[in-house]
Amino acid sequence: MSSTWGLFAVAGVTFTACLLTSVILHEPVPRVHDEFSYLVMSNTFTDGHLSNPTPPVPEFFDTFHVLVRPVYASKYFPAQGLFLAVGQKLSGHPAVGVWLSSALACAAITWMLQAWLSPGWGLLGGILFVVQYGIFSYWSQSYWGGMVPALGGALFFGALRRLWNAFSWQSAIWVALGSLILANSRPVEGFLAVLPGTGLFLHRLWRSHRWREAGFWRQFVLPGALVLTLGAIAMGAYNRAITGSAFKTPYMLHEEQYQETPLLLFLPLRPKLTYSSPMLQHYYEGNEMRPYVSQRIPKLWPLAVGRKIATWWDFYCGVLLSIPLFLPALLRRGKTRIFQIIFLAGFFALPFVSGNTIAWRILIDLLAVLEIGVLWFAFSEFWSRLALATGALILFELFFAKWSFPHYFAPAACLVLYLQMEGLRRIWAWNPRQEQAERPLSQKDRRRLARENESGRKPAFNLPVVVYLLPVACLILLVLRVEGRLNGWKDDPHGPDRQTLLLDDWSIRRADLDHWLEQQSKPQLVFVRYSPSHNMNFEWVYNHADIMHSPVIWARDLGAEHNKLLLNILPDRTVWLVEGDRRDPQLIPYAEASAQAPQPPSRKLDEPLEEQQ
Repeated sequence: MSSTWGLFAVAGVTFTACLLTSVILHEPVPRVHDEFSYLVMSNTFTDGHLSNPTPPVPEFFDTFHVLVRPVYASKYFPAQGLFLAVGQKLSGHPAVGVWLSSALACAAITWMLQAWLSPGWGLLGGILFVVQYGIFSYWSQSYWGGMVPALGGALFFGALRRLWNAFSWQSAIWVALGSLILANSRPVEGFLAVLPGTGLFLHRLWRSHRWREAGFWRQFVLPGALVLTLGAIAMGAYNRAITGSAFKTPYMLHEEQYQETPLLLFLPLRPKLTYSSPMLQHYYEGNEMRPYVSQRIPKLWPLAVGRKIATWWDFYCGVLLSIPLFLPALLRRGKTRIFQIIFLAGFFALPFVSGNTIAWRILIDLLAVLEIGVLWFAFSEFWSRLALATGALILFELFFAKWSFPHYFAPAACLVLYLQMEGLRRIWAWNPRQEQAERPLSQKDRRRLARENESGRKPAFNLPVVVYLLPVACLILLVLRVEGRLNGWKDDPHGPDRQTLLLDDWSIRRADLDHWLEQQSKPQLVFVRYSPSHNMNFEWVYNHADIMHSPVIWARDLGAEHNKLLLNILPDRTVWLVEGDRRDPQLIPYAEASAQAPQPPSRKLDEPLEEQQ
């Protein structure tokens, strides 16, 4: 199979398998705040607009991660929303856009690995990525994102490796397009991802005077500059349509209007803000404030770092994909093997100290530093060390971020997979006799090797079987993960399929009610009321782009008197009330519902940080 046909096969299998998974379980349903916000963006693009007018009485529709002033729009960067809009425009289902992004990301990562390794190893790596993330993970079966920045990173690094050897207009376009995707999906982590490689590439251009080559301007600079210029113009137009300035992003404006806490822990608090509802106030002054304050305490910061490292390792490596990272170091003689053994001993000691949270998290921190050093010496080639340095740089930034989720690291996901495939390649090619020949041998060792050569005896180890078994084991695990979701097994809260396609969840109930309401002949209005102990992460109030003309409008219950403002504006709608915190929320005719004013939350929530957005 040629390399090109292999890419088409990877993309086709990924998309088809995503579709079949949704048939077995169900189509992705928005659950976290970010997903709803991206869907607002998708609706906006599908309608042919970049933003929407601010609705009247916006306090009823003010919600998380969405701007209502000066326009109604998502706060996020547009790359993820564009993919959702493509799916929604083509099929009426934004989930198709998610599956399309997954198919393209898997193909792009295969293409990247073919340049960094070889066509065969690249195809194997692409298959592993499809099985691990491309079919059943929150990257490929939710609207939260992950595949889009992974696509951008794969395009950038795949093109960079090809440009390293020779200039071509195709690679110049791909490296520029990858950079634009990163800038419009995860700009901070994307910038850190491209920084080391770009710096080394420019250094190489300077030292070798490659600008004197015939194709430098025509095949590299001009195509890349053209794509970047068009992308910058489009980004400026998008920003201007929402914020009024080409240089201020919607994310920046949203931070000014809603966030008292900055994204990075070492930055100071912003001035006190006023919110349109008690729910928003409680979320931003509670859920967003707590991780910022707690991680600024010196003795608690290492604990948070330990949690982030554990979550990262569980998602990107786990038990199976850790094997190609650990085993090459164990096969080497000397200090590298010794330190790898020390790491593994500490890793297996974790369960015995897990009851002591402080000791457990600090041990994780120490082991992470040790393992980065081990990998640095075990993978000593230039490209391996570039991948390690880039990944370590992004991880270091995440240690100082208020929130940290696996998709934040997605721009460098292809580099993690490259190291894992490089480890498998080393395992495949490992020869104990060659390993012994590379070190000084005693006279006894030389006589023993001579006897083995004369007898024709093969090495006692058959390590290449690992290369065969690992993809099979990952495929079996994928089947078990889907089977576990069908049967209600408890899943790994930090694994790839974390809270993906849940079958019994409040989000399913909201989606069912929304679908039923859309089928009614008259337009509908639903007031949402919460209990005092409401979980802020379970938010019902999200709407389509054109709120006032949507068949269903979700609004906050702000009390009987205040609700009259919205009722007077929408007199022809059937009005309901839903109590979002009930075990089985039901639509109640508004006229029959209690008209008492809603109560603000009465306590701070003590949920694990990984469950919050």
